[in-house]
Amino acid sequence: PNFVFILTDDQDRILGKEGYTPLGSLDVMPVVKQRLMDEGSLVENFMVNTPICCPSRTEFFTGRYFHNVGPPGDTKGTCMHADTTLAGDANTGLFGLMEGIGYNVGVFGKVTNDQSRILKQ
Repeated sequence: PNFVFILTDDQDRILGKEGYTPLGSLDVMPVVKQRLMDEGSLVENFMVNTPICCPSRTEFFTGRYFHNVGPPGDTKGTCMHADTTLAGDANTGLFGLMEGIGYNVGVFGKVTNDQSRILKQ
């Protein structure tokens, strides 16, 4: 099967026009709201382990928890202490694993803050 996965940042319930609302930051992003909600779907109860950009993305794209992608003090950490090379590695990252089983993979936008290195892998 074919599928499209869209990951967005900073979709917070507290960042709405009037404070906390069910739509939060989407209140002030009408085009994003229209594209993702009106033409797509809304996940009401999605949790992340580490609500910080690079660690969260690296966890998602590798299926690993933060202590396995580079806790603070780990010298491998390249982006907010996360070893983002794991996300781009063909054996540990979602993109390489999907390509390995025959999918054509396209990545658009930001993967991590140091993505130029990741996309070369």
